[in-house]
Amino acid sequence: MTVLREQVGRHPQACFTYKGNPIRWDVTNTAWHNAIKKAELSDFRFHDLRHTWASWHRQAGTSCDELKDLGGWKSRVIVDRYAKYATAHLQVAASRIVGKREGD
Repeated sequence: MTVLREQVGRHPQACFTYKGNPIRWDVTNTAWHNAIKKAELSDFRFHDLRHTWASWHRQAGTSCDELKDLGGWKSRVIVDRYAKYATAHLQVAASRIVGKREGD
């Protein structure tokens, strides 16, 4: 929220700008490629951040309907493609049969 608040008033329409111009969809410029190289990442696209953002929301408890609206998606099917759920609850489910077998 601090970062967003710092942007207020910098541009009449856009939240984030570079040299006074709105940052558009094509943000994979030289700076982006240099950052990827410096971070030693491979096979990484800017769009991957949208998947991460959506997954973090779901793991934090944001509902599918809320996330659909936040992400601007038309259906929950798309939300499921983007957002991966936390898996901690699966460990509990998987351990149910382990407990049964150990008790035999």
